[in-house]
Amino acid sequence: MSSWVYRKQVGSDAHLMAWLEVRLFAGGAVEVLPWIENGYLNVAGPTNKSATFTFTLGGAQRFSAAIDLPNHCRTPLVSGTALSHWLGSDPDVVVKHDTAYLQATELVPSYRGVTPPSAARIAALPSTFVPLQQGNYTPTMSGTGYQVAIGLLPEWDVLYLTSTASSVWAALQRNAYSAGRYGIHHRDETTQRPLRFSSYPTTVVGQGAGITATGGSSTNTFTPDATGTSPEQWDCAHHPSVGYMAYLVTGRWYFMEEVQFAATTNYMNGSTSPRENGNGVFASWSALQTRGAAWGIRTLAQAACITPDSDATLRTEFLNAVTNNVNTYHTTYVATPNNAFGWVRGDGPNGGDGTYGVTGDNKYIHSTWMQDFHTAAFGYMLALDLGVSSTTKTKLQAFFAWKAQSVVGRLGGITSTEYNYKGAAQYTIVMAPSDTPNFETGVGPWYANWGALYQAQLGVPNPGTTGPLNGTIEITSYWGNLQPAIAYAVRHGVPGALAAYNRMTSASNWATLRDGANIDPVWGVQPAVIP
Repeated sequence: MSSWVYRKQVGSDAHLMAWLEVRLFAGGAVEVLPWIENGYLNVAGPTNKSATFTFTLGGAQRFSAAIDLPNHCRTPLVSGTALSHWLGSDPDVVVKHDTAYLQATELVPSYRGVTPPSAARIAALPSTFVPLQQGNYTPTMSGTGYQVAIGLLPEWDVLYLTSTASSVWAALQRNAYSAGRYGIHHRDETTQRPLRFSSYPTTVVGQGAGITATGGSSTNTFTPDATGTSPEQWDCAHHPSVGYMAYLVTGRWYFMEEVQFAATTNYMNGSTSPRENGNGVFASWSALQTRGAAWGIRTLAQAACITPDSDATLRTEFLNAVTNNVNTYHTTYVATPNNAFGWVRGDGPNGGDGTYGVTGDNKYIHSTWMQDFHTAAFGYMLALDLGVSSTTKTKLQAFFAWKAQSVVGRLGGITSTEYNYKGAAQYTIVMAPSDTPNFETGVGPWYANWGALYQAQLGVPNPGTTGPLNGTIEITSYWGNLQPAIAYAVRHGVPGALAAYNRMTSASNWATLRDGANIDPVWGVQPAVIP
């Protein structure tokens, strides 16, 4: 099969473009994916485009619908059960990859769940498509609590790995098409590709594109403010992986660019100072929040992973941003001695009190699960084995080994200087005996050891006993949130990680968590390899 991508301006409209991805198979079959896109970077006057859009192939009309396309959005011109259009008859091929092998490559996490084809999660997947449909995305991305879209991969992508249901292959593509409803498609009109960080070092996304918590620019450089129908809300702190799995299992250019658009919009979402201008750093303390930094790093790593070697310009941009993130975190937390607990500075006023702390109590409190997201994102990045220099890989390994202590230490043993594993899953945790510990220089102050931190958190010393895991034992709660972090700590051979993992999995109520991953598989990440 060979593939070509074509584009054409729609009439005289400066924003609206028609695109075609055309595939010619060896046997002569022709497949076409048409889409419309309303998403240039700096063209003046972005607004919605409301019209009836049609697509004709081989002299026959294949699609016609009235669509109100918001600014910086796009959508394929397909509907019903179709995923594309065929010049002849649709061969209706359903693909199922060797998912054990796919997980073994570590392009995706390794999941322990086995989801039955009859599961409600499978039945809830979209069986048809109409342009800009919600699919399985939550109505409000920034909503609190468990969301099926949040994780290293969203639920519909994970189900392709944990279930044999034949419907998932098409459903995950429909959900990837649905990501077009978000205003993240800022195509550089000078290159006709997603933007290069180095070309726009101080540009921040303007208003009206539905992007939350937009930052400030040191040069007051913003993309043009948009008007008209608003796109659906995109929140970096809660955003899912979009297009990545769909690209892995189809190879479509459309899905590859979806990942790139997400990564570049996340870059422009942040203020220029914490992102270090064109370096593309996702700072854990920025307005994007620690969780936003985690998911931004996850998406950046995915973009760097799937951008082809032949697409050298964009690939270099993404890999440089990966290197810059590694350098910044390594310099702050490893090259300069910092706390021994693997805590990165949390988001909050001037870094003080984290997000959840109380001024004047001499305790720096932050969300444990955000730290776990951050750990997991860097563990996943390390597993992807990206094309960065050997020096960068060494720094990444060192930083991850340091960062992973935040989950390894919480799954500690029963001595007085350890944090008892039974209480590892917490909503918030006391990280330091000060409202304003100094993370930048590493001087803290910090607790003397994990046992002292345990007492500060729970009000009692380590009880010195083993037993069942404490708290809500559900894979969709905080015990689930820490699974990817400890799984990658084990995978990468972090000292103490395997012993910590075994404490957790030996608990009498571990089976509840393990089996819960069959129904809700997103957080059921397990070590791909146990060294």
